[in-house]
Amino acid sequence: MSDFAVLVVNTFSAYIGVIPFLILLQVITWKYKLPKRHQFGLYIYSLAICTILMASDTPSLYQIDFYPSFNFIPFYGFEDNLEHYIQSFLIFIPFGLLLPTLWKQFQPAKEALLSGIIFSLLIELSQLYCLATTATTDITDVIMNILGTLTGYFIFLQAKDMRFMGRMCLDTNDTLRKNLSRWEVYIYLFTSWLVTFLLAPFISNAIWDFLWDTVIGMPI
Repeated sequence: MSDFAVLVVNTFSAYIGVIPFLILLQVITWKYKLPKRHQFGLYIYSLAICTILMASDTPSLYQIDFYPSFNFIPFYGFEDNLEHYIQSFLIFIPFGLLLPTLWKQFQPAKEALLSGIIFSLLIELSQLYCLATTATTDITDVIMNILGTLTGYFIFLQAKDMRFMGRMCLDTNDTLRKNLSRWEVYIYLFTSWLVTFLLAPFISNAIWDFLWDTVIGMPI
């Protein structure tokens, strides 16, 4: 089975676990009367976070093992790992696009770029605790993640004046909404990570069992 198919199934597994908590968060914030396009965008943002976490082999609670592996030489072995580095670039494009689309505080380029750098570094540091041989803390991954973030931000600049983008951004003079906007991005990121960290392995195993038993026809 292709790496892409595995990524799709694992991301779907994580997202299934996250969706009930997204619904709960939107019930809690009902009083803010958020624009429907913004609410929809939050689901896409959470899906993007799940994709990044699954594609980056971030460890779950049941897969932690301190086994550090490093590469501090930019683009070392780039040709041998071209597919992996292209994936590292692609998965951060939605992140760089959605941050300024959904939250005005990330519309300055330096804020979007800084967020991409910090998030990428956190992911790479988490890989110090992956099971042996499953991931490497790699400077090239950070570079490709940053380039992906900048590409997503550039797409935002080209699309920001389009009509459908109008009500996706949580931009308001209301004090309550301003406070929500300040924390919402981190709440949804942390929720996606926490559910992925705790529940994704169980959901993923159940889905793979189902696929092997009913679709592929080979019981595990």
